Amino acid sequence: MENRTRIAMLGCGYVANMYRLTLAMHPGLDLVGVHDSHRARAETMAQLTGASVYDSFDALLADDADIVLNLTNPHAHYETTRALLQAGRHVYTEKPLAMRLDHARELADLAREKGLHLVSAPCTLLGPVAQTLWRLVREDAVGRIRLVHAEMEDGMVPRAPVHRWVNEAGMAWPAVDEYATGCTVEHAGYVLSWLCAMFGPVTRLTAHAEELMPDKIEGLDLPQIPDLSVATLRFEGGEVARMTNGIYAGHDHKLVLWGDEGAIEVEDPRSDTSPIKIRRYRTLRRRRFLGRAQTVTLDGDKEKIAAYRGSQTRDFCRAILDMARAIRSGDRPRTDADFAAHLAEVTLACHHGTHPSGATAGFDGALERMPYAPVTRFTPIAPPRQTA
Repeated sequence: MENRTRIAMLGCGYVANMYRLTLAMHPGLDLVGVHDSHRARAETMAQLTGASVYDSFDALLADDADIVLNLTNPHAHYETTRALLQAGRHVYTEKPLAMRLDHARELADLAREKGLHLVSAPCTLLGPVAQTLWRLVREDAVGRIRLVHAEMEDGMVPRAPVHRWVNEAGMAWPAVDEYATGCTVEHAGYVLSWLCAMFGPVTRLTAHAEELMPDKIEGLDLPQIPDLSVATLRFEGGEVARMTNGIYAGHDHKLVLWGDEGAIEVEDPRSDTSPIKIRRYRTLRRRRFLGRAQTVTLDGDKEKIAAYRGSQTRDFCRAILDMARAIRSGDRPRTDADFAAHLAEVTLACHHGTHPSGATAGFDGALERMPYAPVTRFTPIAPPRQTA
């Protein structure tokens, strides 16, 4: 059958289930094989999808799949993605591109040299909420945007009953891995991908990071990794954003874009169904205040998204579908390796801040001298087509 893209999956842990369920929404994407360092996980995924099990990573490398989904632990992204690119495979990787700046830049360079597509999660930039927001920004719906407030507070996760967070495939939420990676690395991309696409690269940032709760798991010594970051970022267009990431304060994922004439609010940028509201300034006597919120209808047709256990609803495969289109057309994906490298650099700079953990993050001591000026750049991303 025409226009079918062969997909291989590397890593069959917790997040792989979301990809499994949303892959089924796209009949042109064929999951042909899976591999995991724990064979039982791969066998479970194969049973659920009908895919074959690769006996080894080398066997996956030898296959001719069009795109490989790298869903391994973030600390394995660099090594595995490099091997995949060297084998001539287009790669879609879970965030971040790498856990070190120098590694992220190396991977972007390698993809460019080999003429391969390298795209990194998250892909919510391609969803209806981000597309609608981007249109509102281009239309100056609340005037010129000068300030953004972005909260990625996940609530008191270390004291939540995380042992009950088991998905439909029987996989438990990997608490130890999540804490060792850090909440900023896990979550900042949802905001940064949107803001960088709309306003350009981050040109300067100042970040502070702390570990508030070393005792996340009783009786277990975890790496000293920040679980709170507060950053101020300046974008190429002159816009400034304040972004927080944490797993201690109350749950709050609100994104607010402040303009001269009002504010645009997004309840949760992680969700493809998040409400968008506009509040415009009003003047009464000597007061200037925001008026009542007006809910915006999301652009595009209402999509049916596969249901899965979790706090957000989204199609995990939008960018994979875009990569498949790019492979067929000889074009480039909407987001590319340079964009992924920039997101990784900014995310890691915010995650470490001036915390001692940044000493081994490939920044050559630069984070000790805030503000930090990112060195990566990317080709401007074309906005979505205007909805008729």
